[in-house]
Amino acid sequence: MSAWQRLAALLLLGLGLAACGPKPEAAAPAAASPAAASAPAQNAGAFTVLAGSELRDVAPALEQAARAAGVPLQLSYAGTLDMVERINAGETFDAILPPNGAYPALALTSQPLAREKLFYSRVALGVKAPVLQQLGWDRTAPTWADIARAAAQGRLRYAMTNPASSNTGMSALFAVASAAAGKTEDLSAKEVDTRVLKDFLAGQKLTAGSSGWLAEAFENDPGAVDALINYEAVILRLNEKLPAAQRLALVYPRDGVISADYPLMLLQGGRRADYDRLVAALKAPGFQGQPLRDARLRPSSPEAQPGGDLPAAPVVELSFPNRLEVIDAVLSAYQSELRRPATSIFVLDVSGSMSGQRMGQMREALNILSGAQASAASQRYAAFQARERVLLIPFSNDVGEATQVHFLAGDLPAGRQRVQDYAARLQAYGGTAIYDALTVAQQLAREELRTRPERFVSIVLLTDGTNTMGRDFKAFEREQAQAWKQGAALVRVFPIIFGEAQPEEMQSLARFTGGRAFDARKTALPLVFKEIRGYQ
Repeated sequence: MSAWQRLAALLLLGLGLAACGPKPEAAAPAAASPAAASAPAQNAGAFTVLAGSELRDVAPALEQAARAAGVPLQLSYAGTLDMVERINAGETFDAILPPNGAYPALALTSQPLAREKLFYSRVALGVKAPVLQQLGWDRTAPTWADIARAAAQGRLRYAMTNPASSNTGMSALFAVASAAAGKTEDLSAKEVDTRVLKDFLAGQKLTAGSSGWLAEAFENDPGAVDALINYEAVILRLNEKLPAAQRLALVYPRDGVISADYPLMLLQGGRRADYDRLVAALKAPGFQGQPLRDARLRPSSPEAQPGGDLPAAPVVELSFPNRLEVIDAVLSAYQSELRRPATSIFVLDVSGSMSGQRMGQMREALNILSGAQASAASQRYAAFQARERVLLIPFSNDVGEATQVHFLAGDLPAGRQRVQDYAARLQAYGGTAIYDALTVAQQLAREELRTRPERFVSIVLLTDGTNTMGRDFKAFEREQAQAWKQGAALVRVFPIIFGEAQPEEMQSLARFTGGRAFDARKTALPLVFKEIRGYQ
């Protein structure tokens, strides 16, 4: 049985960075489906579309236009890689609406029957005005090489999503690679200059698996970074919420950008008539006008005008790579060689209530994250990476000793085996000392930041119940707030809501530390672990 099949089987059993900061976006509950994204129950007769998660803001307008055309629309959401893998694994949707159609067109085992671009948004660099002036980019737009140089010199600190999890980060990384190679299209693997990519990635100080969550993180702690790489639409909507001094100026590198082209791609031939009606409605002036202007999305119809705060000047458009081997080579290099290394701390509940099926799921999650069973692309990218340090902290009545696993570039199998052996030895017993364990994790995370300041450091908490031992949440919050006031870092915690874990308390914990809560009550635990990897 493949790793993917094991995940699906677990699902049928019923079964979210170092920095203090921003208020998180709570993960939407995921439905019973072999994917971490949510998928509502099918409505009979509805035209089902699996769309990019950043389209939630425009969903009401999409649904209204569809209803007017007599085509009830049902939207589900996923990242681009997960979208492709869900379709290839046999999930049925009438169409997909990815932010960029290039990767699905390459990776889907059955090619779409039709494809129509509905609207688009450029992936841009938003920079604070003082930094823009210091770098001289208010007078002359930079090249991607200029941006990489400023990042390597420590003059530009930016937030960008994980390229192996999110289209904005992926598009920016490929734009740098294409520009460095002097190619607007047909980039080959041998033309990728990894030195420029590494310089560029030196400036990434905040990562995430979601463009929307990244914008929220910036909104809640705008002093953490100087700039944000995101869709221009997201940056402009974010500016409405920011104080004037923190607003971001849109910068389009003069050697080009990759835009999200949002094609509606038909998968089911029997729904062709509904697809045609839906496309006609979404290409009509009613939708291409005010709804897209409100969302800061650029219309695909040449007769429609973009929103007033969208720059009208033309930019060089770079093409997304047209070869899977180029995409895989760059993303693999990003994870294992180019990005800032990470230290990932997992705080694992081994109390008595975790016995049986729940412990089995946790073991399965750890085994898959070890990388030993990775097959699909997103599973390979989600696995523990070369140069990564993993700390595993078990807790029940007391807090167990932290097990450290170093994933060395030359000996990944040894790290994988240590994680698998650790998972096999886990035993469930006793009570639940959640906040004593998190206190230890924060202490270890601060020491990691002190001795290895170049690293991303994050904490993942898995618990299936209520705190029954040691300090409670209020005591933990009070102690950590005092430590932060005295200059200690408060490392982001990504709690997983699982079993009988208290949702409101886990959400409060995520908000307090600047992390994000993930709901594992309606999806397989290994898939939630995989989604969290985009934030580490």
